Amino acid sequence: QRAPVRHRVQVVVVAVSLVALVVTVAAGLAAAQQPLPTGWQLLLLLALLPIAEVPLLHVRFGGDRFSFTWGEAAIVIGFSMVSPEWVVLLSWPTVLLAHLAIRRGWLKSVFNGATFALAAGAGALVSQLLPGGQASFAHPGSLLVLLVSVTAFSLTSGVVTAMVVATAQRGRFRAVLGYSWRMLVLVWIGNVAVAGTVLFLAERSSSTLLGLPPLLLAVAAIYRAYLAASQERDAWQQLEAAARELNKLEEREVAHAAISRARQMFRTADVVLELSSRRDEPDRTYCLDADGGLVRQPGLLTSAPAEELSVAGRSRRATCVVAPLTGPTGRLGALRVAFSTPVRLSSRERQVLSTYTHAVATTLLNAYLYADVRDEAVRQAHEASHDPLTGLANRTLLSARTTAALDRGEGTTALLLLDLDHFKEINDTLGHAAGDLLLQEVAHRLRQAVRAGDLVARLGGDEFAVLLTGLADPALAEPVAAQLLTTLAEPVEYEGLHLSVEASIGIACHPDDAGTAEELFRRCDVAMYQAKNERGAWLRYDALRDDTSVRRLALVGELRAALEDQLVVHFQPQVDLTTGAIVGAEALVRWNHPTRGLLQPGEFVGVAEQSGLVRPFTLRVLELAVAECVTWQAPGRPLSVAVNLGARSLMDRQLPDDVAAVLARHGLPPQCLVLEITETTAASALEVVEEVLGRLRRLGVEISVDDFGTGYSSLSFLQRTAVHELKVDRSFVAGMLVNDSDLALVRATVHLAHSLGARAVAEGVESQALAIALTSLGCDVAQGFHLGRPMPAAQLTALLGGQRAVLPMPRTQGDRRLSSLPA
Repeated sequence: QRAPVRHRVQVVVVAVSLVALVVTVAAGLAAAQQPLPTGWQLLLLLALLPIAEVPLLHVRFGGDRFSFTWGEAAIVIGFSMVSPEWVVLLSWPTVLLAHLAIRRGWLKSVFNGATFALAAGAGALVSQLLPGGQASFAHPGSLLVLLVSVTAFSLTSGVVTAMVVATAQRGRFRAVLGYSWRMLVLVWIGNVAVAGTVLFLAERSSSTLLGLPPLLLAVAAIYRAYLAASQERDAWQQLEAAARELNKLEEREVAHAAISRARQMFRTADVVLELSSRRDEPDRTYCLDADGGLVRQPGLLTSAPAEELSVAGRSRRATCVVAPLTGPTGRLGALRVAFSTPVRLSSRERQVLSTYTHAVATTLLNAYLYADVRDEAVRQAHEASHDPLTGLANRTLLSARTTAALDRGEGTTALLLLDLDHFKEINDTLGHAAGDLLLQEVAHRLRQAVRAGDLVARLGGDEFAVLLTGLADPALAEPVAAQLLTTLAEPVEYEGLHLSVEASIGIACHPDDAGTAEELFRRCDVAMYQAKNERGAWLRYDALRDDTSVRRLALVGELRAALEDQLVVHFQPQVDLTTGAIVGAEALVRWNHPTRGLLQPGEFVGVAEQSGLVRPFTLRVLELAVAECVTWQAPGRPLSVAVNLGARSLMDRQLPDDVAAVLARHGLPPQCLVLEITETTAASALEVVEEVLGRLRRLGVEISVDDFGTGYSSLSFLQRTAVHELKVDRSFVAGMLVNDSDLALVRATVHLAHSLGARAVAEGVESQALAIALTSLGCDVAQGFHLGRPMPAAQLTALLGGQRAVLPMPRTQGDRRLSSLPA
């Protein structure tokens, strides 16, 4: 790109030179008709013309400069001394030699000489065309001719110079000339005044010319002061305009404004903004194309001041002034101002560039800060409305989208509520990693199974929802539910295991089933609980089946208040099969509901787990059980009480401290408290579970594994964790007299317990025959309806006070198969 520009400049110079040559020849022919200058006039003219090219001041246009000289003064004096034709004839060779003498270069020397000759020729032509005689200060007519002639000189010189500068800088001619016209007028006035003063003093006396140097210095100082003030004003105006234009909040907008304003301030078309890597943004370069559009390129340019500049698809040789952009955290990048020729910025220009780059850096920092705040706001908004594990919408976003869909009223809006079946067992058995993987896979499958505009949300735990909008008919939601169940039925692989995923789905539609968003959610929840009774099914809301589910949902709100004074504990005696004495009791919670009467655990324990009341619920039962157990204590009769713990309780690291506080508050020895955990929980191998159990054992509390043999057994748990008793599940005890497999399981469990140094406790002893059989197997303790039904605390206390033991049971009585049992 540089070569064509140079060629265009050369063409302009050649054209100007040719015209100047014609003008010079014409002037020579005309000068032959004029009287020859005297010797001293010729010498003075030959000295005056080189002095006329001494620059007074410069105005920069990119890498080139528009120079203002004493040319007008030389023209005024020359035209007044000799005929204008002689001035034109001598100007080109004299000015050319003067520029070559100071090593200005052939191209510039020829151009300056040609320009001076051409401008002088324009002035001479005007002086010949106007009436009034030779141009001079002699009388008003000739003075007018002189002023018009020097004006023609100034205009011609300014136009030609502006033309070549605009060509060299690939700028606009009008812009170059428009920026310098004020200085042209000022220099014209000053130079004419100086020339008039010189002529006036010369007519009076040659000695008065001694005062000329101070006058010239004063005029030059005025020029420079005016130029400095003008440039200072222009710089402040440019910086003020930059402050307005840089008021952007996006990096690309800041880059476009910064480059555009820098091009105007330094009058160059090549400005590049380099920005260093930030966050996920690599190094990048911004520039403007030929149409003024912003172009982004990867990477940074070389830091060398002179280089092959390649921006916006153009490659050219350039001299760059690099101004770094710095901030509190270090270097942000650099502003690269490129010039077509070597430049040397003045101190004022360097100060302006420094101030400007500081403004650009500050604006970039503000844009980055705004971007950070915006990104953080977006992140927080996303976190506030999305589930962190699956990335799905959460309940808040689902509620907002549902309300918006209902407000729009576009067709039918259907809400599908999904609850995974058996997820708790998988999570407790394989750990949270498996549970999280399963939830993420379910989320992925749900997203893939619905339309792009449908919303999939995770409401918490293993509960999901799908919002279908714009349905033409409510019945269209049903095949979607069926498809979701089919999609989820594919096993999920985890560490070689294939985990089965089943779900229950409830459906409710607006406006058929509910009129408001709140009502839609509630009725969808009701339908889901109804579907859960038919594992792996989906159901749409039916008002005729709503009563039972509504009562269940109402329990959630009532249970919190019930923790204060409505929970009661019944106790089922545990009997030593050897002595027949009551050695303890299992605490079984009941809810003395104010309107529904005494509720069994199956009606509300699940509600407690789903409502987040597990910890206060467990602590309340523990408090009641320990308080009653203290009243049973008597010398020689240290009875124990057994309390069931859910899986979530064992994941609470606060549990050992809570248990210790309850025991201390009531003064019950730790060994009198037995905490029962399920076999599935025992086999989960979760670090937190083993930590909690270890702290409970160190506290002195006894650990019992409930329903042994029915869950996901893990003998490694019994190897790692010492337990105090194994409870044989009632399903095996009930069938041991008629089923060899059940008998073998009971025998194995009893032997396993004894080999571990633990007690074997049998549940569900419903007959004397079972009690005798268990005694024959060596089982230590039993409980069941035959030995005592669950009873209020007062009834058990009375039983303990009136009857300390049950009579021993002979081993030979009972079922005919007892003879086959080991003694």
